[in-house]
Amino acid sequence: MIETHTERPASLEDVQRIMNHWLESLPASDSARIRISRTAGATKRLLMSTPIQGDLKFEVTQDKVSFEAKSRRISLEVPDFALTTEVDGKKFLVTFECKNYSRLKPLTRVIDSLYRTEHPVFFSRAFNALTSIANELPAQSVEELTASSTDFELLVNALFAATIKTESIDPDPLIRAKLRGIEHRKRILEKLGGTLSAEQVSETIGISRQAVDKRRGQNQLIGLTQGKRGYAYPAFQFENGRAIDGLKEVLDALSGHDPWMQSIFFANENDRLNGSTPLEALRQGKTGAVVRAAEAYGEQGAA
Repeated sequence: MIETHTERPASLEDVQRIMNHWLESLPASDSARIRISRTAGATKRLLMSTPIQGDLKFEVTQDKVSFEAKSRRISLEVPDFALTTEVDGKKFLVTFECKNYSRLKPLTRVIDSLYRTEHPVFFSRAFNALTSIANELPAQSVEELTASSTDFELLVNALFAATIKTESIDPDPLIRAKLRGIEHRKRILEKLGGTLSAEQVSETIGISRQAVDKRRGQNQLIGLTQGKRGYAYPAFQFENGRAIDGLKEVLDALSGHDPWMQSIFFANENDRLNGSTPLEALRQGKTGAVVRAAEAYGEQGAA
């Protein structure tokens, strides 16, 4: 019996998220054969490539894309995307590109989805909060926020901008402290080069998805929990197709700290390293010095 799951993505981010979640349900040998990548530039597209093999089935129509492997099938209803297909050697390529909309169509779709939600109070309160933020911020600031690369980034940026602009939205100091914490973590990840998914790590260093999970579980890689989305791996850990030299030794010294504190350690300047960050020192081959700084990390705190 084929297990079928149907989704209707609203953005390229949705397509990528849905497909990555589906791929996680497949054995690593199968999931590695389907590649998903984004293009940069004025026109953003998502490219999906699959090998032409009998055990991996795919179907593309004007408004639907389906993939099937190991009795698992994912179907994407895509009336809001322009699709192009081609065969490149032994690979089948599908390109997703958002169609042009009027300014109100994305909002109309969101409102329509609210009629079907099982959590009307949650979405109603969240919508009220965003409305308050939009009313408090200048129009230019709202437009700048709209350019955020993902919906979640837009939400975090909007909340942080609101706390800077005014306390009238929510004067609770605890709320403002939580938002500052979120913004701090975001800046730490940017300083460390962003994050990679488990699939991207698997492809980068040439090991299976299960091997990536095993290394994380053994404290050989930093993996930041993303809830149902699995783990995000700070990109600084990988260079030239492998984990950076000395990483394992430093993480052994940091084993008493959670993954976020470990990430902060690598990103912040350290007095024991003459003001260099542990990441800079590690890249210079100063593994021993970084290990000693890591062993003293609890003494100097998270700063």
